[in-house]
Amino acid sequence: MNFKDQIAEAIRLTLMPDILRANLGTHGEIFRVVEDSDTDYNLILQRYGNKNVFTTLTDAYNACTTNRNDIILMHGQSTHTLATGLAWTKSRIHVIGLDGGHRLVQQGTKIQSTVGAAVAYVMKITGVRNSFIDLKFIQADTNAAALSVLQLGGEGNLYKNVSAVFGVVDNLDQTDAFEVINGEDSGTFINCEFGADTLLTSAARAVMSIDQVTAGQEFKSNKFKNCNFLISSSSATATFIKLSAVGDILFANNFEDCSLTASIDSAGGIALNEAVQTGTGTVKGTLNFGYPRAYGVTNFAVATGGRNANVFVIGSVVTPEAKTDLVAITPIAT
Repeated sequence: MNFKDQIAEAIRLTLMPDILRANLGTHGEIFRVVEDSDTDYNLILQRYGNKNVFTTLTDAYNACTTNRNDIILMHGQSTHTLATGLAWTKSRIHVIGLDGGHRLVQQGTKIQSTVGAAVAYVMKITGVRNSFIDLKFIQADTNAAALSVLQLGGEGNLYKNVSAVFGVVDNLDQTDAFEVINGEDSGTFINCEFGADTLLTSAARAVMSIDQVTAGQEFKSNKFKNCNFLISSSSATATFIKLSAVGDILFANNFEDCSLTASIDSAGGIALNEAVQTGTGTVKGTLNFGYPRAYGVTNFAVATGGRNANVFVIGSVVTPEAKTDLVAITPIAT
């Protein structure tokens, strides 16, 4: 490279962070996470130096300054393994997976737990106004303590094109195993998928439990848009969304254009009795569903035990004579 080209390269590298910040809408410091087994690790290290390039998400998180709107860019080639569950208490940090983006499933940037870590979660998020974009979280630990993928107890956080799944079947026979334990305040969930149909659940568990993660903070004022809840279960009493206790919900929580799908398959997946469960005495907050789509489900919610309390649905009634089901049906030949 001649001197002129060297100057041009130096200018490009100097301007690149500001261009990235402008495109990402933040002024924070930029950090990169690249597995050292990735083919371009040495090139990235050479280009950006030791200061801002890390081989683990935990190290990048530790380098970030809370409330500075720092950015963590994670490569999408290899699985990023956490040695233990990551308790995310910092605020205004933005994590973006670099796999091209916009995937509804099978995001290329995968964040996975370690077998034997014996931690209840892959990530527990209690910070404020963080962003998590184009990421897949996998609970791969077979330990009996590993009962959730994400625990959400922050405020104003963004989850976009994020999926959360169990990678092993070991705890899917437990009623307290959940892909998500959600006690978020004013969270935004866009194009997310929680659960999977590749492993068989055999207990009356839920994909998402509404429960307090931060003590004294209810699940409140959350917005879900175009999100998918998915399960394959041999137990008809499993469900997608379940309120843990009637005091764990507050204000209006809206689910717009969301799908709740029970896989009916040769592995043992059967139809579920109901999609959503609350409970008698649910009066502080509501679950509002705008044009939901429930597949492989008998009823959207039932009155038994007040499990439809403060659940409100607007959408097309597929079976007009029933007026209550709001679930997909098998076409009948005429």
